[in-house]
Amino acid sequence: MEIREINTQFKAKRGSLLLSEPFMLDPSFKKSVVLLTDHQTDGSVGFVLNRLYPLTSMELIPELLETDFPLYTGGPVEPNTLHFIHRKKECIPEANEIAPGIFWGGSIEQVNDCLNAGRANMSDFRFFIGYSGWAPGQLEEEMELKSWWTLDATSNLVFETDPNFLWEAAVKTLGLDYAYLAQAPENLAWN
Repeated sequence: MEIREINTQFKAKRGSLLLSEPFMLDPSFKKSVVLLTDHQTDGSVGFVLNRLYPLTSMELIPELLETDFPLYTGGPVEPNTLHFIHRKKECIPEANEIAPGIFWGGSIEQVNDCLNAGRANMSDFRFFIGYSGWAPGQLEEEMELKSWWTLDATSNLVFETDPNFLWEAAVKTLGLDYAYLAQAPENLAWN
């Protein structure tokens, strides 16, 4: 019988950032950072924060938002749906808090009103096409295989960090044992 070492340092929970291990082959999640917005016994939901979608909101759904937002590919599940996170609970009171200062969902009309009234900026929102989802126990299995590392999401990391460098920045916050991996080449033979 094979005995696996279980890494107790990494635990998934609502408000976690899932960081793919550096050599993950799945193109949907290679060097990705996923904000886990729901994690329960019946499954998990999250959004990839660092995969830009090829179209903007005005190009894809011109009648919905009054501001032209960049869109992100939230994940491979239901790519015909739109979701958003934000840090403006005062404008969108029915939003669900995911982590301190990070909220999920609400009314698009309230987003438009908040922006038009000058109570928010584009940088306070992230819009996603599709989402990432895991069946019951699936994420835990992937974590036992060490496919994901976790850290607590912060508003600064989610909204202020350039998405092009988010994976590297998040990995560096894990400490010296992981920081060197942020610069690892895609193929170890290149090293």
